[in-house]
This record gives sequence, structure tokens and C-alpha cells, in this order.
Amino acid sequence: MLSCPDAMAPSDEELLSLSYEESTLSEQEQAHFARCSLCQERLAAYTRMHARLLAKLHRRLCPSAVRLNYYCLDIVPEEERVSIASHLLDCPACSAEVAQIRQTLKNFDPFPAAESSLRSAIRRIFATLVVQQALPVTRGASSQQAGWPRQYQAETLDLSLHLSRQASGEIMLLGILTSSDPGETADSFEGVIVELHTAPGPLQGGEQARPLLTSQVDDIGNLLLEPVPAGEYVMILRLPGREIVIEGLTIEHG
Repeated sequence: MLSCPDAMAPSDEELLSLSYEESTLSEQEQAHFARCSLCQERLAAYTRMHARLLAKLHRRLCPSAVRLNYYCLDIVPEEERVSIASHLLDCPACSAEVAQIRQTLKNFDPFPAAESSLRSAIRRIFATLVVQQALPVTRGASSQQAGWPRQYQAETLDLSLHLSRQASGEIMLLGILTSSDPGETADSFEGVIVELHTAPGPLQGGEQARPLLTSQVDDIGNLLLEPVPAGEYVMILRLPGREIVIEGLTIEHG
């Protein structure tokens, strides 16, 4: 590293001490430093070197981030707690990290108001059964169930539900989701979560009830749930800003 020939230039020791924030320059040295690009570059080089050394030494001689978090939660053994507390007195980096962890814990809210507001902003719409299509009775049609297929309506949305039997005998529930709104095309429903709950479902005081089956609407508005055991179900389609609820889905394996 080049040295500055000016007699007022700070020495290497003074610049190194300055990078450690352990001393300050005299007025004459400050005046020289303000106009000397060489001395400014010398200080910058020492500062970069100091930062690299700190980065390499930090975590080798310091407690891990996990132990510091446990320390802030007061769940470390007494001997380790005393050791970390003593270390914090001599380590500004760990001390700053502990202060940040404690601030984060202080501001942590397990039940944030924003989540409640978002939940309340979701509208719940109960679909109406508008058509219960009758199918002609033919030979081998014993697998058809009364009242299927079904057509439901919820505001601008139309949902057609059908039952189909696999070769193994298990029942599949198929759906076709469309909209009377020209702005809602079939591909706009792609990725919508579909849940099938055992009745009475999550609406009867069990918001966290897990669905029996889940699926997603594809890019042409189709959905598939399989295999569906015999029983009575509630279906929920979770669209952005609204939930479509279809009740009274009775499936028999006759």
C-alpha cells in the first residue's frame, strides 16, 4: 500500500485504529485527510480488511444464531446463559444480533389483526341447486345414483357435478366450473383449491377441520376428486375473495 509523503498524513497505525473506531484524527490530520485521496484510499483499504476479518472470525468464536435465539427465549442451561452473557459484553456483533432478536420477539404477534381482517374480507357464498338432471335408465345403469348429475349456481358461477365409477369400483366426483361473466374465462379459475369435507364440514364451528379430499381446478375449468367413499359431504371452492359452498352432496356406493 502506498504511503502519503505529506508530513500531516496520518500514520498506518492511526488509520488502522480509526478503522477500528478506537481513535480520532487531530484537526491538522482531518484537514489533510479531507483533501488527500491517497489517505482516503488507505483508510478504505483498512476498513475493508477489518470487515473481512470480522466476517471470518464471527461465528467461529461466537455462539451460533440458534443459541442466541435460545438465549433470548431464556431456554438455555444456566451455565451457557452466563457464558453467552459474558461474551455479549465483549462482542458488538453478537450484542447487536441479540438486540435485533429481542426486538423481533417483542413485535411478534401470533394472531395478527391483518390476518383476521383478510379472513373477514372473504365472502362466503352458498351455491343453489338449480337442476337435478334425470338420466335415462338403461341396462347396466345400476351404478348411476339418483339425482346426479347436479347443476349449482352461485352469483355468476355455474358448477356442474357428475359421478363416475372407475374400473376398480371406486367413485370419482367430477366438476365443470364456468361463469356467465364474460370477464371470467375458464382459465381464470386455474389453480382454485377445491375441498371435500365430511358433513357438516368446517362451517359448524370447525374452521380448522381438514378436508377429506382436495384438488385444484385445471386450465379449462375442470376438477376431479377421487376416490370418494360413501357419505354426505360439503364442497368448498376457495376463490380469491370468496368461498363457494355446496352442501348436501350425498354419495352412495350402491
